[in-house]
Amino acid sequence: MKQRKPRILVIGTGGAISAKTLHGIWKYGEMKQEELIDMVPEIRHKFQIKTLDLLRIDSSDFTPDHWLTLANTIYYNMKDYDGIVVTMGTDTMHFADTAISFLIQNKNIPIVFTGSKADPLSPSSDATRNLTDAITLAGTSDIAEAVIVFDGEVFRAARTKKINASEFRAFGSTTVEPLGKVEQFIKLKGPYRKRSKCKPALYRKLDIDVAIMKVYPGFDGNRIVSLINDGATGIVIEGFGLGNLPLHNNAVENAIKYANKKNIPIVVTSDCILGEYWQEIFEAEVGSRIKRLKIIHAYDMLPETAYVKLMWVLGQTRKYEEVKKMMQKNYVGEISEYKKGKRKH
Repeated sequence: MKQRKPRILVIGTGGAISAKTLHGIWKYGEMKQEELIDMVPEIRHKFQIKTLDLLRIDSSDFTPDHWLTLANTIYYNMKDYDGIVVTMGTDTMHFADTAISFLIQNKNIPIVFTGSKADPLSPSSDATRNLTDAITLAGTSDIAEAVIVFDGEVFRAARTKKINASEFRAFGSTTVEPLGKVEQFIKLKGPYRKRSKCKPALYRKLDIDVAIMKVYPGFDGNRIVSLINDGATGIVIEGFGLGNLPLHNNAVENAIKYANKKNIPIVVTSDCILGEYWQEIFEAEVGSRIKRLKIIHAYDMLPETAYVKLMWVLGQTRKYEEVKKMMQKNYVGEISEYKKGKRKH
């Protein structure tokens, strides 16, 4: 009996991987996904591939509305395919794939994001290699998560950010090791969610008025107040080190109290890698300083992930205690459980 080829849907949204150079300028989405697949014809020998050109934009122009459109498109096609590949630009890929992580939960197949740093017609382009790797992972691996496949590595979506603007190694994980590699063979390291026959869950709401900001020496707490007065419904603050805030005067503390009064959640993340021993030193270095503040600490969650997650959480509830509980709960591998004074094994 002839074995059925894995069915893969490739969804194009633009970016360098679908760009053509016209008069020295990239035109995103000018190359359709069918044309891309035709550049690696041998891939069709192993997979049954369908394509959909959904958007034709630079990923810098992606908005939360685009994430919702993409989530709907993926969700309503999942039942017909063994894996889904999304091609897009690299600038905000780590925001989009994180949004899909939260908007589509209980996944039963791989949702693989990829792109390229050079347009596909460039002599040294990484486009066809990344596309081939992404399709191969989507069609043959047992993972059932949203991931990025880029430059031969596999990253969990909600733990990944763009780390290099010009080289092929565009993405990295600052909190955990990559999930695996795609070379001659696919090598994945657990734990990760595996394929199943479960029914995925689609969420249709995001609060688009969430803001993100970075503290700096001399930071004025009035920046927080201004965001709230301008309509921010939640704020992610990228703090120093383990998530420390400048408390040398009362400005930041008063701003946080103002946010509390307005029922605006303040989520604090870190501007750096927390390192292997963060759980042992958190209380000594930061805990005593922030105990009097009504904030939500995101521990080792990436700032970009916390921003997207808070949009998702506030789309479900505005009750502060529920928001805090959800922000500190692990849904898609985005955060480590914090055990006071203990290292997580």
